[in-house]
Amino acid sequence: FRTPKVNCPEKVIICLDLSEEMSLQKLDSMNGSKTNALNIAQKMIEMFVRTKHKIDKRHEFALVVVNDEVTWLSGFTSDPREVCSCLYDLDTNVCESFNLDGLFKLIQQKIELPVTENIQTIPPPYIIRMILVYIRTPCHPQSISIERLNKILQSPYFFFDTIYIHNGTEEMDEDSSCKEVCLFFNNLDTKGTSYKYDVSLTGQAVELHNCMAKLLAHPLQRPVQTHAVYSLLEDEEGVEVEATV
Repeated sequence: FRTPKVNCPEKVIICLDLSEEMSLQKLDSMNGSKTNALNIAQKMIEMFVRTKHKIDKRHEFALVVVNDEVTWLSGFTSDPREVCSCLYDLDTNVCESFNLDGLFKLIQQKIELPVTENIQTIPPPYIIRMILVYIRTPCHPQSISIERLNKILQSPYFFFDTIYIHNGTEEMDEDSSCKEVCLFFNNLDTKGTSYKYDVSLTGQAVELHNCMAKLLAHPLQRPVQTHAVYSLLEDEEGVEVEATV
């Protein structure tokens, strides 16, 4: 079903992976030094929250961290300072597994999915978006309750965006485990409305910022990801059939 393309309030749940890979000094920063993914993730999340708040002060945010356990740290709140105050006192851990089922179970307890009488004509009072920053390459998410997952993901007012930080090359040609994780998250997006990005842990830190910036667009107003284009140049191939965000 096509929902009205309205700028209704968003309830954004930012889920940050705190496995030990987050602390590896592999990313290239702007000044040429090495930095870790946690440092960049903290900065990009703060910039995202503060920018979304400036766009619409009705937006609300929550922060969830995931190691072997899933912890709801903050929110829902429309005050960016409340979320950001929890961002910078975080430690990474050696993690055995990623409990995606536990993550969705916690979110299900914290949210109430909107219901409207007519999905195609009546705007929702709000939408819910989950943004997962995930970094575990050898550790695939497992043990998922399909019933719980479908109840949330099939809602036209729930969106599940992912930023996957992997250990492979930028093209992921040689690392099948990276491809498997990407395929796993792709398969969860049965509606085709979520955005999914992958960034190399050995690449440029600015790429993480770029991915987070692309998530600023409202999920009800952005095109499907394959049609999104961010260039202002009109002569680029295919631009006439794509939507500019």
